[in-house]
Order: sequence, then C-alpha cells, then structure tokens
Amino acid sequence: SLLVCCSLAAPAVEPKELTELPIRITAPGIYRIAADLAFKAARGAAISVEADDVTVDLNGHALQGTAGTDSAAVGVRARGQRNITITNGTVSGFYFGIDFTETAADAPRSAKHVLSNLVLTRNHYFGMRVIGSNCAVRHCTVTDTGGCTRPGHTIPIGVRLVGPGNTMRHCSIIDLRLRRHGDGRGESVGVHFDAAKGAVVEHNHVIELHNSGDDIAADDPKERRFGMWINGGPQKDTWVTVTGNTFIGFPVPLAFAPGSDGHVRGNSFYGAGPKPVRGKPAAQQADNQSFPASPHGG
Repeated sequence: SLLVCCSLAAPAVEPKELTELPIRITAPGIYRIAADLAFKAARGAAISVEADDVTVDLNGHALQGTAGTDSAAVGVRARGQRNITITNGTVSGFYFGIDFTETAADAPRSAKHVLSNLVLTRNHYFGMRVIGSNCAVRHCTVTDTGGCTRPGHTIPIGVRLVGPGNTMRHCSIIDLRLRRHGDGRGESVGVHFDAAKGAVVEHNHVIELHNSGDDIAADDPKERRFGMWINGGPQKDTWVTVTGNTFIGFPVPLAFAPGSDGHVRGNSFYGAGPKPVRGKPAAQQADNQSFPASPHGG
C-alpha cells in the first residue's frame, strides 16, 4: 500500500485592528493601526507595549502627539520587553517618539527589538531611545528633532541606542533643533551610543541643517553639534563599527568618549572641523574622507 502524508500550512494570523488611542497591548501578536490617530494627553503613551513578541504595523498611518513642546507624552513605549517590532508609519509630535527601556538596570531584559521603515518627525526631545541588547534600527528617517521646552531637556538626540550588539543601518537622521541651556550653551547629538559593545553603524546619513527652528547661530562658539557621540558605558568596553556613513554639517561628526573605541572606515565628512574623529579611533582618520562643504553646496 502507498502511504501519503501531507501537512497543511498553518492559517495566516490576522492582525488585530487598533482604532483609537491610548492603546495597551498586553498579549503577544500582530497589531495593525487602522487610521491616522491623534494623542492629546500631555502624559502617558499613545501605544504601551506590555508583552513580548509583539509586532505593531502602523500600516502607513501616523501617530500624532498634539500636546505641545512641554509635553511628556511618548508615541510608543515598552519597558523590559523582548522581540517588539514597530514598522511602516510615522510618529510625530511627542516628547519621545519611541522609548524602549528596562525596568531594572541590574536585571536587563529588553532585547531583540526591530524598528524599521519608520518616519519619526518633529518629536521634541528624542526621536527614539532604545535601551536593550541586539536590537536593530533600519530604513528609518528621523527628522526635525528638538524644541522641547521642559526645563533641563534642551539637548535633542535623533537616535539613542544603549546596550551591546545593537545595529543601525540605512537610516537618515536629519536636522536637530538647537536650544540654549541656561548658561547660553547649545548642544545637539544626531546618534548616541552607550554601553555599546559590538554595535554596528553602517550606511546611514546624519545631516544637520540650520533654520528658523534653531535659536543659536551656526557660528556661535558656544554651540556644540555632534553627528555621533559614543560613550564607554559602566564597563568601559564599548566597541562600535562605523562604516560607510555620511555626516554633513557637524563640526565633530564622530566623538568617542573615554572607555570607547571602534573600527572607523569609509565614512564621508562634509563641512567638519579639522578633527572630525575624536577619541581613540582618531588615528583612523586617513581611512575616511573629508570635504569642505556639503555635497549639495551648503
């Protein structure tokens, strides 16, 4: 006799539709935004992810914070979760566009998140902050970050990644809105890594523009603009591979703080100062290219 065995493919999982804010996600699964949604509150999160193994597909739609520049509201928040994917849409008008953190620093759990094909625009403090290990940020655009009017929150950061093994590839970080400190200083950071052993940054564009959103002139000596700032972390063992990136308009494109080192090759620096790479990897400057002005003539 002939025995024929066949296996049937599992049925596709239908995403759960999300139609209003705020949203608490407390079970694993795939969730999909059904329309552009506005979040009016000045505190809390538009979407709070409180489970592991969650995908939120923004489905081409936008999450819009409307409470203003002194708001503490977050677009998408998670604390101590694993395997969260946020993809395919826009997050704008929040204190933090996306904020993934730990619940306890001495028992890290946050890991393996993926942020892809997102536009994070006009968020007032950070475009995104991801604290965790082995997370991936790819094909994202972070624009017009800054302008927060909450006291002590005047340094805009496009992307902050904290933890080992994190990667950022094929992203564009464009325009940070400078604000003055109380003593008149101004500072902005396109990308910030910390405690970043084994991190990789490849094929990104980090671009600073000056416009009416800045309250510091381009030639102000108190202004400090960093394309990427890399900290050593508590163990002073940060090692970041930075290859094939383009930095435009930053006096200091790459700054490695004490306790950090890395592999710096094939990057292009436009309009940088005389020392575009600071810290231990400065000796690798010859393996990169510097140009006096932007490729667009600015």
